[in-house]
Amino acid sequence: MRFVRPTIFAIILIALIVVVAALVVRNREPASVDVSTTVRSADTTLTIPSPTTDIPRTTATTGSSETTTPPTASPTTSPKSTVVSSAAPTSAETSTTVSVTPTSPLDLLRLEPEQQDGYDRDFFRHWIDVDRNGCDTRREVLIAESTTPVVVGSGCSITGGTWFSVYDGVTTTNASSFDIDHLVPLKEAWNSGAHSWNPAAREAFANDLSLDVSLIAVSASSNRSKSDGDPADWLPPRSSYHCTYVSSWIAVKRAWNLSVDQREYDALAAVLAGC
Repeated sequence: MRFVRPTIFAIILIALIVVVAALVVRNREPASVDVSTTVRSADTTLTIPSPTTDIPRTTATTGSSETTTPPTASPTTSPKSTVVSSAAPTSAETSTTVSVTPTSPLDLLRLEPEQQDGYDRDFFRHWIDVDRNGCDTRREVLIAESTTPVVVGSGCSITGGTWFSVYDGVTTTNASSFDIDHLVPLKEAWNSGAHSWNPAAREAFANDLSLDVSLIAVSASSNRSKSDGDPADWLPPRSSYHCTYVSSWIAVKRAWNLSVDQREYDALAAVLAGC
């Protein structure tokens, strides 16, 4: 009996020690980490993010190695793309308005000094039968410009007809009293470019029926008073015809690429200013 009591005390003491040890061990367990686990190795601390199912992953494969990377958002516009907008310019942009001034008929002509030497009327062969219908150029103009019907007989003889001279207002029924005027005189044409033409071109100019204003039936007296003058030297006695006259002059010079000199240019411009 003397040995039993110490044994019971020893058992109870051991049990108490076990219980206390268990409590101590329980209290020393580390708390759970929800976000990350810290691993220390020598002097380097690495923080490893805890896996989460909220962030999807995509896998990029290069060769035999595989790397898992988080996805990136697709850009709405590639950095290298060019966006062209058709919208109206903003206030920061500058718009330019270009106004176009109508071109003067004179601006279509070459302004050059005249060639004054070497003219001969024989260099411009006329009158010829251009279309080979039996009527030469003079008669073609008389037929076309008669204000009343004409009768064309054999050999292109002309009967009847009435002609009005726009230069001076003269009217006639006698075709022989009218001249056929080269609106731009032959010598004027020579001086302003025809000197460089070949004979065929000069012949074509002298018999030009392609422009209604190139050749015109007028009174002989008005035609001879004009002679070979340009508008700086002579204008028709009928002032009401001046605008038509200079416009026709410009048209012929333009059609045949003939130049104007400064005096001529100024005279044309003065008339046009009043038209």
